[in-house]
Parts: sequence; structure tokens; C-alpha cells
Amino acid sequence: MKTKEIESLESYFKTENEHWNGYAFEMLCEVLKQGNFENPETPLQLFDKAVNIFTEQHETPLKAVQEFAAVTDKANLNTAQRLFVYEWIYKYLRNTEFEGLDLTEVRDLLKSQTERLKNDKPQVEYNKPLTGNIRDTLKELMQKELEQLPDTLKELEPVQRLNILCKLIPYVLPKVESVTHKLGEPD
Repeated sequence: MKTKEIESLESYFKTENEHWNGYAFEMLCEVLKQGNFENPETPLQLFDKAVNIFTEQHETPLKAVQEFAAVTDKANLNTAQRLFVYEWIYKYLRNTEFEGLDLTEVRDLLKSQTERLKNDKPQVEYNKPLTGNIRDTLKELMQKELEQLPDTLKELEPVQRLNILCKLIPYVLPKVESVTHKLGEPD
């Protein structure tokens, strides 16, 4: 990292507010440990913006949460990154008291957003070949059916049973080929 980048990161946890500094530094350590952000300053910026948004006066707590959601949308975060930021903001607001502000509703909304993000299913990759999975599934299915085959055959009429056995014989016995007396003889 360059000196300017380091100074920029340090500015988030070298403030007059020790409580804030502790959270910002712990968050930065976690970002660097996980490596889930290309720029480690991004979550710190969002963390700072979130606290500013939630401590400003809004018509409703929902509007504040929606405003922050718009900010995270602009940051083009993936689900894991968004979840990381929401969890840290919720953690900070849960353990911080602000004079003259009741952020209970904001915390509840953030918690529900966090739970929704946790339950988001990753998008299915349709370009991924499924051949191996289909073969394994079909093998398991066939194995179960073969194990039940004697019981299934007992339930059938004799003509149906004979018909099925005739269809299965080529898979069990090799085909018989005609042999002529000239095969293997010199011309």
C-alpha cells in the first residue's frame, strides 16, 4: 500500500471518538483478513456514511434505511460485501448510544435487512455443465430401482414379466453372432 492509502485508512480510526475508533479499526482488520473488498477503504466509507445517515433527522427510520440501501447500490457490492457492511453497522448502532436519538427502529430495520441478505440464495450458474450431477443422480435412481426389481416383477402378470425380461436380456447376456466354418481359416 502507498503512504496516501495508509494515511487515508488511518484517518477512519484516528479520531477523537475512541468508541468509533475501536469499531473502525476492528472492521478494517476484518476486511484485510477476509480480503473480500478490492479497496479496503470502501467498507469504511460506507460505515461512515451509514452512521451519518442514521443520525441525521429523517421523516421515518425506513427512509433512512432506504437512503443507505441506495448508497450501497451505487457502490456495486455483491451480497457478501453488502452483508458484511450491514452487520458491522448493526453491531455499531446496537452498542452505541446517541444523545437525543432513539435508533431502535433503525436497528430493527437493519437487522431485518441483514437477515434477508443472509437468506439470499446465490444465483445459479447456468453455464456450468450438469452432466456429472445428472449421471450420479441417474445411477442412484437405477440402483434403487434394481434393488426393487424382484418385488416389482412379482406384481406383474406373467406375460408382462416375460416381456420386461426379454427387454433386459441384452444388457445381461452378450449377443450371439453366427460363426461360419471359414472364419479363422486360411483362404
